[in-house]
Amino acid sequence: MSQLPLEVLVPPVRLDTTTKDGLTQQVKQIANQRATLVLLDLSQVQFVDSSGLGAIVAALKSLRSAGGELALCQPSEQVKTLLEITGLERIMKVYPNRQAFDHEHSR
Repeated sequence: MSQLPLEVLVPPVRLDTTTKDGLTQQVKQIANQRATLVLLDLSQVQFVDSSGLGAIVAALKSLRSAGGELALCQPSEQVKTLLEITGLERIMKVYPNRQAFDHEHSR
């Protein structure tokens, strides 16, 4: 990944139809300001439904169209399985934890 400015977002415990708009709005606001690398720290997220997954995809598209990028870290087993089933782990970087992300980006 590049040397873009970093923004870290920590979504709520449930990323679903009731919380997806907050994430979408945060990412759009960031993307409108400048090209940014957004790290979604999923350490608190225990559940993601199709709406939450859609919000992650929308975030990725929004950031990439602005010259930015999206990465995820510390997904739960449920979220990791969802990312694998949908193939999203092949189109965005997913780190096992924040330390792995920091290690790769400190080079």
